[in-house]
Amino acid sequence: MGVLRNGALLGGLLLVLVACGGESPSSSQGPRFVTTIPPFGMVLAPVVEGRGTVETLLEPGATPHSYDPTPSDLRAATNATALVYGADHLDGWAADLSAERRLSLVNLLPPATQRTFDGETVDPHFWTDPQAVTALLPVLADTLCTLDAQGCSTYRANADSFATALAALDTRLQSMMAPVHDVPVLLAQPFFRYFLDRYGPRLVGVVEPRPGAEPTPRQLQALVQTAEASGAKAILTQQHLSPRAAQAVAESAELPLVPLDPLGGTSGRDTYRALLLDNARILRDSLTQQSSAPSR
Repeated sequence: MGVLRNGALLGGLLLVLVACGGESPSSSQGPRFVTTIPPFGMVLAPVVEGRGTVETLLEPGATPHSYDPTPSDLRAATNATALVYGADHLDGWAADLSAERRLSLVNLLPPATQRTFDGETVDPHFWTDPQAVTALLPVLADTLCTLDAQGCSTYRANADSFATALAALDTRLQSMMAPVHDVPVLLAQPFFRYFLDRYGPRLVGVVEPRPGAEPTPRQLQALVQTAEASGAKAILTQQHLSPRAAQAVAESAELPLVPLDPLGGTSGRDTYRALLLDNARILRDSLTQQSSAPSR
């Protein structure tokens, strides 16, 4: 599968890169890229394979929303060819690290692929949709070419290969999720919206539109009513954030909580493919069980 180039997005990115510095740092081992969370490392590593290395700052289980960088993180960022992060409202602390170049993946994402919070701020969890990652690859490869021209052919060939693998993953996920595609669910936070919009199940409400912004009692009651009226079968939570508000809705609406892991990096979830397939299996199996249970 060929990867098309996106000149307009690349042009905007080049302005950012020029503002951040000149030639990239290098070593005998090739370019060194530092990223914040495991999924970004999972996306970046296949593209730089055979040319550069990728280091991920956050350990599995840590949340980017409240992470406090360590002295070793500062050293890694300073010595990196580029620091790759998501967006200010996900891992914005990375933008304050002393790196020669900082690269926001959300800023590379084609606008047609982006989803937003309330029609404004871009939802940074694009990696939960393989088609969104595929849309990112052309600009990512071209960006890496501006940082390391000698590795350009490797980056572009790797991006093409990764796009082919993502197409196969997309087909697999479509098949896996088909039985529960229209099952109504709520999200504790909007961490899996890209996945749900692409494959299902059907999202009918979000308990906390932004992490940490807990709903008021009136909003909680409205969510309970939404859950009951829609016939929702579960509330999907993420392992790295508190489910307290979701638990309140779940208890009132008599719904189970289904914990998902959007960050991975652990055994069985240490590659991009494995991460999405494991979450899909949890979703499918949990919702199939709930859908076949007697009505309340």
